[in-house]
Amino acid sequence: MLRTNLRGQVRQTVLPKWKPLLPLFEAVMNALQAVQDAPGRHHKVIIHIERDSELVDDGLAAINGFTVTDTGIGFNDVNFDSFNTAFSEYKFKRGGKGLGRFIWLKAFQRVEIDSFFAETDIDGLIARKFIFDGDYDPEKAPSAATDHGQIGTTVRLVGFREPYKSECPRLAEQIAQRLVEHFLLVFLQEECPVVEVHDYAEKISLNRIFETDFRATATASEFTIKDATFQLHGFRLTTPRVSKHRLIYAANHRGVVSDKLEDYLPNLNGRLVDEGGNSFVYLAVIQGDYLNQRVNNARTDFDIGGADDAEADAPTLFADEIRRADIRDACIERINDDLKDVIESINALKEERIFRYVQDDAPQYKVLLKYRDEFINKISPNASKADLEAALHREIYQREVKLKQEGARIIKEAEKLDDYESYHTRFSEFMDRYNELGVSALAQYVAHRKIILDFLDRSISLLPEKGQYPLERAVHNLIYPVRTTSEDVPYHQQNLWIIDERLTYHSFLASDKPLKSLESIESDSAKRPDLFIFDRKVAFTEGDQPITSMTVVEFKRPQRDDYKADDNPLKQSFDMVEEVRRGQFKDHRGRPISALSDKIPAYCYVICDLTPSLHEVLLDMEGADLTPDGQGYYGYHKRRRIFFEVIDYNKLLRDAKKRNRIFFDTLNIMGQR
Repeated sequence: MLRTNLRGQVRQTVLPKWKPLLPLFEAVMNALQAVQDAPGRHHKVIIHIERDSELVDDGLAAINGFTVTDTGIGFNDVNFDSFNTAFSEYKFKRGGKGLGRFIWLKAFQRVEIDSFFAETDIDGLIARKFIFDGDYDPEKAPSAATDHGQIGTTVRLVGFREPYKSECPRLAEQIAQRLVEHFLLVFLQEECPVVEVHDYAEKISLNRIFETDFRATATASEFTIKDATFQLHGFRLTTPRVSKHRLIYAANHRGVVSDKLEDYLPNLNGRLVDEGGNSFVYLAVIQGDYLNQRVNNARTDFDIGGADDAEADAPTLFADEIRRADIRDACIERINDDLKDVIESINALKEERIFRYVQDDAPQYKVLLKYRDEFINKISPNASKADLEAALHREIYQREVKLKQEGARIIKEAEKLDDYESYHTRFSEFMDRYNELGVSALAQYVAHRKIILDFLDRSISLLPEKGQYPLERAVHNLIYPVRTTSEDVPYHQQNLWIIDERLTYHSFLASDKPLKSLESIESDSAKRPDLFIFDRKVAFTEGDQPITSMTVVEFKRPQRDDYKADDNPLKQSFDMVEEVRRGQFKDHRGRPISALSDKIPAYCYVICDLTPSLHEVLLDMEGADLTPDGQGYYGYHKRRRIFFEVIDYNKLLRDAKKRNRIFFDTLNIMGQR
């Protein structure tokens, strides 16, 4: 008999607030089992919704209870004895935990039970009527013979407690839908009784909902994990009331927990459309003895490993243990097969978007296109350009990590191989795939060059809103950031290749910094070359010149046309070289090594527009020859021992485009001419 501390037992019973309908599900399950035990057919289970008398803002009163009526076997002595036994095993084979009635009192103030049943040794019917609450005493629940009534039981869940009352859906349609979902596997059985939800005058047939929204598209499959067999049922719900695709884990024909399928199948992030144009939501239900045996007492979860991928990688305690992640992955594979036609249509549209994005914006990912089947399911159908970029970048990175690991493994295994031919074949296949990543990285860099040249084009063009050209500082900053040195600027932020690819490989560079501020040179000069670059030997002996070459680059404002003989930009760059040569080079400790000899090769670049006044001042320069295209000067000043070039902005841009044209054309970067 139930002699335990009932209130204490209820306090220890776990019922999450997001499961407010679980007590109702327990009452309905009891009714369905009572019907299964009753002779005959055409049985019924009716769920009445009880509401408050006051309407709320939307004109619908809150639910304060439920009444579940069935035509089952009734609350006979065997059932009553089980009811009064804590942790009863009477329904153990059906998945009963003997705790359902405690969940009732967790969410409701009391439960009123009114039942009629028959006993084989007694004529007529027996009635049993009692209230189950915190003061329940089984001695005060007697049974008595009666000459009126009908076999069956009525269970009233009275006084909905908070927070469950506030969390409970208030629409009868929502509750009906949740009931059908919870008992899907019961409705699949041929002997399923008539089940209805009544809300005042409204009557909703759960059997009709199941036949219309569930059975018509139901599929079934079976699989085995570590000798445990599981059954998966899939349903396509056309009802507009459901919006999320879910995988429900069931035990003993009842749903327990669920996963949102879009978390594992990004294609399922919205309603799907079948070949007939009908939109639907996919619902999958997984069941099996393994789940039946491991559902917890409150039916709120399973006593198995969690669903997280991190847990899926953790070691198991027992060889036959199965994680929820293992079950989920097997289900996902079969759900993919069940929705194959729909997913293929979604992926076809995604492929078009990915091809277009790679073609127009991200040629560095072309290498991935032939592997798209391996990752396209991971990308959401509603992915933005930023989402596509993130997904493709992640895929490139993951491929690189895997290939590096494989390369290390191949090289390590080579020490043990005797068959060179098989090793060579395997290594060649690996290098083919690894080189693809190199092509991808190169493509990304070439795309960067295209963008930089577009910026350069704008930096030397007339500003319509101001009616003038940008200052030379715009070009300077584009090629190398102002007021910095090579110790401040990462490689990818400098664009010296626009002037000359060789300038990229330097030992030191100062951008618009006073010579006397540089630690590598001892100089008193306050002059600031736009760019001062030098190379030095990695190792040198006494007598060697530590600097192997120096370069000065000067930028002039686009379309400037007021040059005079004493304002010759080429002569100014020569003077910069002389200032540097008068200084002294220091080693890495800051110690002077030797004076900077005038024998060190020097190069000067003047980047400007060749306007008439500039042509005039350059005509008298020693060794200055006009380039064949008429857009620059080049030469060697013998007295000063300086090689020089004067490059017009148009020539600078055009030549840079020509040098990179083969890369742009190969990658099919749009807009490049």
